[in-house]
Amino acid sequence: MAHTIDYLPQKESKLVIWGDNFAKQVTLNATAWEIPASDVAELQTALDNFKTLYEQADSPQKNSIIVAEKNTAKKAFKDKVRELANFRLKNPVITDAQRVATGLRVRDAKPTRISVPNTRPRLNLGVVDIRELSVRIRDTGSSRRARPYGVIGAVLAMAVLDAPPTSIDRLTRTALVTRTPYTLKFTEEERGKTVYAAACWQNERGERGHFSEIVSAVIP
Repeated sequence: MAHTIDYLPQKESKLVIWGDNFAKQVTLNATAWEIPASDVAELQTALDNFKTLYEQADSPQKNSIIVAEKNTAKKAFKDKVRELANFRLKNPVITDAQRVATGLRVRDAKPTRISVPNTRPRLNLGVVDIRELSVRIRDTGSSRRARPYGVIGAVLAMAVLDAPPTSIDRLTRTALVTRTPYTLKFTEEERGKTVYAAACWQNERGERGHFSEIVSAVIP
């Protein structure tokens, strides 16, 4: 099976061109591919930030600060691409031809079989700062941060609610967490309210395991 990093050009000038096409295809097909508008906006913002700093870092006026900021923006853009490729673009409604058009690789016809995750994540919520909480995710029964074999990340579902949810379906905000700790950011109006969260593992084929217990925390 091809590694997800292979489709991303290493040369920055080519990555800019690749990114323009990727963002264009995702934007044009967002509705049909069931990609939320928030994800489209985050992708375009990450791309624009990288392109702006790339141009500054490629100019005679560049300095070490600009180069460092460019590298940070490039990483943020790549992370957003990988999140979409490994989460939203696993949707079976997307054809192989459409994946190729976005710049992604077509999955192998006979990939190595990865089993459906059979364990549940364990979540810990902690305070980072005002309006920010951290989420640490580990496999149940494990003291290490390593994910189970074949798992690309945890699908985090959450919601700010007035009462404890009786179903995972009430947790309508989702994100694919590939690294922990993961920071949740909230608005000033949400301070003092309670956020509820749960997660399940997702493998490289887009298959998900069972959700964890629902945990909660008061937004600082």
